[in-house]
Amino acid sequence: MKDLLYSVLGVVFGAGIVFGGIATLNSGAECGGKSMSAGETCVTTNKGSSVERDAAEQEAQNKRTGWMLIGGGAVMGIGSAFWLRSNLRSRRARRAATSPQGYPPVGGPPPAPNGLPQAQGQWQQAAPAPYGSPQAQGQWPQRTPGYGAPAYPPHQPQAPQPGAGYNPNYRR
Repeated sequence: MKDLLYSVLGVVFGAGIVFGGIATLNSGAECGGKSMSAGETCVTTNKGSSVERDAAEQEAQNKRTGWMLIGGGAVMGIGSAFWLRSNLRSRRARRAATSPQGYPPVGGPPPAPNGLPQAQGQWQQAAPAPYGSPQAQGQWPQRTPGYGAPAYPPHQPQAPQPGAGYNPNYRR
């Protein structure tokens, strides 16, 4: 459930970052949230060092920042969208695996054959015996819910035969 929430938040934040990058691209030359005009300089201080830029340099810096925001937000949003898709598919697969196949949904009437109405509580067939119930020796269960009968016979262990590669006097 947390993965689903985090993937949705990743898509939302990725889209928000893309829109922020678009807004930064269209803002022109801004310094500290204020528009700059020609001839003004912007002084930014980061970790003790300061950088001075004129209006043209500041506009170019804002455009680079805008494109980086658009690229990073797109990567985050697309990656989170694929993660969300994966989460939804795995939830759907788990839900399908836990519901028995061939049985009516819980709380609803059983399906009627050929579309004919059927009285509530009546079944057309008896349900198959649960897995692990006694059966004839050497037979596989017939059509257990969700699983088909294997296409191979059960393994019958055999004693080793004297011959090539077998030495009865070999000590282990």
